[in-house]
Amino acid sequence: MVSNRRVSPRHVAQRWWALPALVITVLTVALLQGGNQISNANQISSVHPDNVHGAVYAWADANQGQDVPVLIETAGDSDDLSTFITSSGGTVRREFEIVPIIEADLSPSFVSTVASHDGVAWISLDAPVTSTGKRGGTKSAVDTSNLSTAYPFAVNAPDVWNASTSRTGRGVTVAVLDTGITNDNKDFKDGRKSRFLADVAINPAATGFDDGFGHGTHVAGIIGGDGDLLKQKKYIGIAPDVNFVDVKVADDQGNASLADVIAGLEWVFNNKDAHNIRVVNLSLTSSVAESYKTSALDAAVEFLWFNGIVVVTSAGNLGDAADAVHYAPANDPFIITVGATDDMGTKAQTDDALTSWSSRGITQDGFQKPDLVAPGRNIISDTDTSSYLATTYPDKLVDKDYFRMSGTSMSAPVVSGLVALILEEHPEFTPGQVKFVLQNSSRLVDGFNAPLADGAVFYSGPLESTDLGLTPSFALFTPAVVVPVGVVAYVLQAPDPAAAAVAVGLEPAVFGAISWDAISWDAISWDAISWDAISWDAISWDAISWDAISWDAISWDAISWDAISWSAISWSAISWNTVED
Repeated sequence: MVSNRRVSPRHVAQRWWALPALVITVLTVALLQGGNQISNANQISSVHPDNVHGAVYAWADANQGQDVPVLIETAGDSDDLSTFITSSGGTVRREFEIVPIIEADLSPSFVSTVASHDGVAWISLDAPVTSTGKRGGTKSAVDTSNLSTAYPFAVNAPDVWNASTSRTGRGVTVAVLDTGITNDNKDFKDGRKSRFLADVAINPAATGFDDGFGHGTHVAGIIGGDGDLLKQKKYIGIAPDVNFVDVKVADDQGNASLADVIAGLEWVFNNKDAHNIRVVNLSLTSSVAESYKTSALDAAVEFLWFNGIVVVTSAGNLGDAADAVHYAPANDPFIITVGATDDMGTKAQTDDALTSWSSRGITQDGFQKPDLVAPGRNIISDTDTSSYLATTYPDKLVDKDYFRMSGTSMSAPVVSGLVALILEEHPEFTPGQVKFVLQNSSRLVDGFNAPLADGAVFYSGPLESTDLGLTPSFALFTPAVVVPVGVVAYVLQAPDPAAAAVAVGLEPAVFGAISWDAISWDAISWDAISWDAISWDAISWDAISWDAISWDAISWDAISWDAISWSAISWSAISWNTVED
């Protein structure tokens, strides 16, 4: 239906929010990497700071006379930086808490000045995000006798629904960050009760919660539609009893920016405990390539990952192009990136094949992507019949109330549904363990791991985490900001904590450079920490150089000790005898 073709920056001269919905506006590699060759000397200095992404200059050159929408990673006092920006004629749109990022509009001539500010670590373009869709009580059993779609069989979901211990996603909540979800239909209800626990419109231009575009409703149906809209139950999602949270990050035309998605992720983090949000589905991708180490969106998804939320994203639809997997959040090594297979419309698995357009390759940081592949071609799921997609492409309507669509936007929610099934069976699993189980209980399709629901849900083999050995985004370790407790646990759980600390800039040698007084200990939600999930026995306390830590520099009075749930900590698991005094 919509291709992932690239267009010249001259074709995106309007602001991102005026872009046609779902049109891919990926800048060319030459422009992204060749910022120093752009000739707009009247607006931008010819000397470009090293801490500004080339796409910022490319956008300014293509949109002369307009302020540049940017994401600024702070390295100091964000309030001071915000004041500096506004006093100098810039506009601060939003400041985020889960990552040290400021969304702002800057005049092109002011970009270099802001980049040189002591409080700035990195500036990137607040680029459009695009969907990755292409045109073209626990129930004891789920009736599959009339099931018309093949994708649940491709991942063995019916075997889990109808196993002796049935799993249908009940009690698990998936947050869908998308174009909104029109959820007032029987497929999203448990009897008369809606399975949507919350609806929130994040995008400032959104006029409501419903899906005026038609993408988010389709995604939600793949995750957990229960087929009740038709008596025959012909179309059933992967986790038909799962709960939902609808986080509308796009406007009514389907347009969204990186900042909108980050704001949605921040809302999810702040409300995860209230709604038991364990999974986030992101069937979208940035339109600008950027290393996961500096990407604000990658930092945000990692923050959720380290705090117990499994993040699933689509790989993109760029096939085997050189930069196919260079776009956030699909390029992040921690989260689950999903490519697309074609189930050929049959229940048999032997004819499944990787689609030609499913993004695959090596990221700019050297990681193989996607992590998994799942059905994504000709997927039939729920729709809003009055939405843009349904009214523009009526030939794609099926049985009046359903819609046929293809893309990795469709394969990602297949895996999100599988994750919900796993977490119903194993709520104690960390995100890294969920990813490990999915990969190690899968079958191969054209050389890629294709998950199997029964193998993953009832997995009984060795349990490890895919997080080990990976280095988190630099943005999560910027000095003078709150370091997520989940990240601290990540370092301590590493096979070599000292090496892990070095990798993220927290090694004892630089402890003196960290402003401990600037850390807002009160901002850490101690009650939200799952202490039981931390493998204390795996921590090599001997590897930590305690003598190198300047304990006097820590403001102990600022720590709210009463807020810590001491009874939840398994003290017997801590090997105190290994700590050197």
